[in-house]
This record gives sequence, structure tokens and C-alpha cells, in this order.
Amino acid sequence: MAGFKAYRKDIQGESYEWSNFEYKLYTSRLNAGVSSGEKNLLKVFMFIITTIILIGLITSSVARQLKRKKSAVKFSGSDTHRVLDENSLTIPKGIYFDKTHTWAFLEANGMVKIGIDDFLQHITGKISRIKMKSPGKKVKKGEQILSIIQNGKQLNLYSPVSGTIVEQNEALDSDSSSLNYSPYNDGWVYRIEPSNWSRESQLLFMADKHRDFIVKEFARLKDFLIKALRPDTGNYAQAIMQDGGEIRDGVLSELGPEIWEDFQTDFIDPSRQLWFYEIV
Repeated sequence: MAGFKAYRKDIQGESYEWSNFEYKLYTSRLNAGVSSGEKNLLKVFMFIITTIILIGLITSSVARQLKRKKSAVKFSGSDTHRVLDENSLTIPKGIYFDKTHTWAFLEANGMVKIGIDDFLQHITGKISRIKMKSPGKKVKKGEQILSIIQNGKQLNLYSPVSGTIVEQNEALDSDSSSLNYSPYNDGWVYRIEPSNWSRESQLLFMADKHRDFIVKEFARLKDFLIKALRPDTGNYAQAIMQDGGEIRDGVLSELGPEIWEDFQTDFIDPSRQLWFYEIV
């Protein structure tokens, strides 16, 4: 490098002039050191980016698994065939229950929201479709108000109160799954303007009495299944035998339409008739 002189000191502190070769070698080493540092910085940067991407992928995978599990839980009663008894059911306070396995809830504005109870959706298993009446229709207590359907098999249910339908849960038209996983919240069926609430509500009962009623319903259900199915066939064992003869969840789901028809006439309808005659 013309006109440029560089000096270095030896161990004893004496100064010496750099030779061109020594200076070039020294600067090349400095440049190599800088490049190595940059490479190390780049490696750290790439490691951080890779770690962030991996964390994102893991988080996404965990979220998908949790979503699948949540979906599976929605219909665990129908799909896993657990033992079903009164302790398996949700019986919320503040709701009125009818013997035909519908419920009624008086809202602050005086409207009554109604739906099906947890017992019935556990017995039927996954409900695939629902038939509803249109808003504006007038109904009487004990009158057919909706039908629940599972793969062509159907049950007709009765209104717990009299009045005029002001709203139906339109979400059930496209997806009736909430009748199973959330029968008292997302799975409500109608809002009704009641015409005789003060009297008819006295014929309904709330959580504690409903639980006692459900215990008797399980005994009645066992009697129904014993009569409806032949004990010496595989159908009987498949429908009832679970952990020592207990009823299993979704007991009607694998039984044919003739059993559903018997369940309608021998199990649901008698309760409706009893209440109907009490208020005439």
C-alpha cells in the first residue's frame, strides 16, 4: 500500500515496521474473524427463527388435537357406551321439568324457553335431525310440539306448557348436535309466550324432584327393554348388558324402528296422558 506504513511491537515493547506480507496476513486474519462472527450471528438468528416455527407447528398440532377431543366428548354418551344412570345426567337448577322429558325455563321477559332433557338425549344417542313447528303456532300443554329423528327413527315429544311459539332455534335446522352436547343451553328448541304459566308450572317439577323422578324412569326403562327385547337374543345383551346388566349410554341408538315405536307408545305417551288428564 503506497505511502502507508504500519508498526507493531514485539514482546519487549520495541517497535518494528510491518512488512507487506505481514500486514496482508494480519488483515486477512482480521477479516476472517469478522466473517466468522457474522456466521455465528447468522446461526443464532436461524436457530431463533427455526425455534419459533417449531413452536408454532407444535401449538397448531395441539390445538387440532384438543378440537378433536372436544368434538369426541360431545357425543361420548352415544359412541363409547358408558354405563348410564341418574349420576350420568345433568340436572340444572332453575329449570322446570315435565314427565315427557321436556323442560321449561321462565325468562325475565316472561317468555318460556323449552327443550328436551338430558335423560332423553342419552337414551336416544346422537340426534341427526329435528322437526319443529313454525313461529306463530299456538300449542297446548301435552300437545305434540317437535319430533327428534335418528337415521329415520323418530320420537314425538309434547309441550310442557301452553302458549304461542314466538321463536324457534333455527340453528337446529342445519345442525342438531347441540341437542346432545348442550340440551339446556345451545340446544333449546322454542321460545313460547305462555298462556297459562301460573297453573301449568305447578304440574312441573324442579331439580331435586326431577332427580327422584329420573331414578324411577331408569327402573321403568329397564322394564320396557326387558319386555321389548327377547332376553335370549344377542340384541338384548347388546342393548342392556353393560357392567352387570346396567343400561348403557345411547341404548336406543342401535335398535330398530319397531323398538322406537314401542318406546313412543309404551314409555313416552303414557306420561303425557297422565299429565293431560291432571289439568283437564
